Amino acid sequence: MTLTKQDVFVAARAAFQDAEISEVMAVIAMYGTEPYEREIERVQIATIELSGGSKDKLIQMVKAAKSDYRDVLAWQQLGPYSPDVGAKLQATAKALTDKWGDIQTT
Repeated sequence: MTLTKQDVFVAARAAFQDAEISEVMAVIAMYGTEPYEREIERVQIATIELSGGSKDKLIQMVKAAKSDYRDVLAWQQLGPYSPDVGAKLQATAKALTDKWGDIQTT
């Protein structure tokens, strides 16, 4: 299914209050301005869905998409981790950074 700008607008209206729509659409429009930013409408809808109705989170998601749009699409598709899985991943990451912090170069 091909997504359109109208689909993006409908997603924005579903996630944000009417008074915020023009500002939200301006933030969303920041993605898709560069030639390497692909799947514009799909990524814009993903950023809206991942924002959970928070403008601050929307800005974070658009920035992430501009860095690598595939991250945003993966986050949308996979959904959030359970608290147990998140805690395990954080513990693993901390163990690695602790280990790397002990490496000394000469």
